[in-house]
Amino acid sequence: MKNQNKSEEKEEIIRDEYNFDYSKGIRGKYARKATEENGYIKLSPEVNKIFKTTEDVNNALKALISAIPKPKKRKTLI
Repeated sequence: MKNQNKSEEKEEIIRDEYNFDYSKGIRGKYARKATEENGYIKLSPEVNKIFKTTEDVNNALKALISAIPKPKKRKTLI
């Protein structure tokens, strides 16, 4: 019972630097920048219906990349 009395006697003190006014905060302020920097993209709902997993999307994009013709190298005349 001594412990309960001590905790009741202490006042909860919050330092000024920890007293944050959440009404001035902006939700998701850095979310877009953080996700884009990490390589995340958002798929449209139509695409999301077909490609359910990351592997599905990656496989489709790899197939598309392999179908793109590679540019021919020019011969340089000396």
